[in-house]
Amino acid sequence: MLKNYKPSFRYFFLIILLVTGADFVFLVHDQKIKIALIGMVCISCLLLIPIILFRNHLRLYAWLLSPIIFFVPFTIACMVFYHVPINDSMVVITINTNSQEAFELIGGYILPFLILLSIVFLVYFLLLSKLPHTISLQSSIWISLTSFLLIVSVPFLIGRESSYPKQLKGIFYSYYPTSFFYSVGLVLNQYKVIHASTKQRQQFKFNSIQSPGISKKQVYILVLGESSRYDHWSINGYFRNTNPKLSNQQNLITFSNTHTNAYITEYSVPLIITGVNPSVFEENYKRKSIIDAFKEAGFYTYWISNQIDHGNISLHRDDVDMKILMPQSSKSTINIHQDVELLPKLESVLNEPGDKKLIVLHFQGSHYDYSVRYPNEFDIYKPSNKKFKTLSNDYKNKEMIVNSYDNSILYTDYILDSVISIIKSKPVVSSVLYISDHGENLFDDDRHLSQHAYPIPSKYIAHIPFFIWYSDDLHKISPNKIAFLEGNKNKKSSAQNVFFTYTDLCGIKIPGEDSLLSLCNPKFKETTRNILGGEFKIYNSDSLK
Repeated sequence: MLKNYKPSFRYFFLIILLVTGADFVFLVHDQKIKIALIGMVCISCLLLIPIILFRNHLRLYAWLLSPIIFFVPFTIACMVFYHVPINDSMVVITINTNSQEAFELIGGYILPFLILLSIVFLVYFLLLSKLPHTISLQSSIWISLTSFLLIVSVPFLIGRESSYPKQLKGIFYSYYPTSFFYSVGLVLNQYKVIHASTKQRQQFKFNSIQSPGISKKQVYILVLGESSRYDHWSINGYFRNTNPKLSNQQNLITFSNTHTNAYITEYSVPLIITGVNPSVFEENYKRKSIIDAFKEAGFYTYWISNQIDHGNISLHRDDVDMKILMPQSSKSTINIHQDVELLPKLESVLNEPGDKKLIVLHFQGSHYDYSVRYPNEFDIYKPSNKKFKTLSNDYKNKEMIVNSYDNSILYTDYILDSVISIIKSKPVVSSVLYISDHGENLFDDDRHLSQHAYPIPSKYIAHIPFFIWYSDDLHKISPNKIAFLEGNKNKKSSAQNVFFTYTDLCGIKIPGEDSLLSLCNPKFKETTRNILGGEFKIYNSDSLK
């Protein structure tokens, strides 16, 4: 298509357009025209500044930009398929996702992505072939100097909303390719902080003890759910009967006003089990979790999971006395991501010797693809993705996707009821606490959001199911605490309260901890509820859309 044109420097501008075009169209579509224009100008100028250095090797410079070009289709795919630019959550999810989960997320997009990749590189190579090898010194000085001056002038042109450096950083943090490097840098810095905090964390002690007087064996189970939202549970008022099992359970306290503290699993689970406020997220690297609070009080601890993690969660998970992690590939006819496989492991652990046990169960729950999270006999709400496959962001097939999601909640109901039934059959003082890591978007409003990886969380991500089941023996031991749980069940709470509530309910005393954060306390203190979003930004979860 360019065969009639002679080599010209203008083709370099078209290469720049190839880099910046996706963000520009995305931001204009979201009616952020000013940001789109400023971002495109700044990124274009940033790529033009080195021209003076490569004035005699323009094609070489264009070749050096090929890694940036390579990720352009990825940025376009994220925007088109998921309506979100590449961000730190995408990087984290990529690190902590196995091949099977990845295929579930992108399976329907592979062919269009490969076509997109081919088109982008075809255009890139055609433009590259039409670039001149050199440009005059005078022209290169003019281009580089003008580009530099435009960049340093932009913060003055857009106003004084914040300091000059913050405005300049904000522009580059929001636009590809610098946004990509910024996101990767955030994650790498996070792992650096984890490593730097190792010694402090190893020296951390709760000095926890358990109140005397419990003569029987004790088993407490903490269940960490996945991508489950409050309003799709019938025990919370959902119009579908997604909880036929749990609705018949006695001794079940459901909390109606609990919010998560982070928008993705990698960040929410550490906050749940450490009790750290999201506004000081990095404190969880220096502090141990509920696992060690129980261990110091004489409990043997277990972690049973079919999830995968290499970072924030494993930091605390690896403190347990015994971890049982499901294999990430299997030839079994049962999909390894179905939570039923955890039940035999739980039975085995309960049959092991020991008078005091804390068991953490980490479910796959309602992680997308919802339809593979449950077996065929739980495919009640139809049509679903069991039979008809759709793309994850297919708003036109919202009903089918929601049906699949509700079936996954129905299956979680069965698994949780099974956990409670198993523990009820044992002659032990016991309790089961369930909380989801975060909620899920299901095309709830005109934004048509799906899943949960958007940097700015929605209210559908914030509001999560949370309940506590207790045995009759535990009620006899701590009737007042259970009464206070009932009295506080409709108050504003967050995932942060789980640590303080469960240690309190199980009779574990920790010197210096804020007892008013326990829902077992008659003076329970409602606090401002924060949620961690993309780029580690903090949002007031009560103010989310």
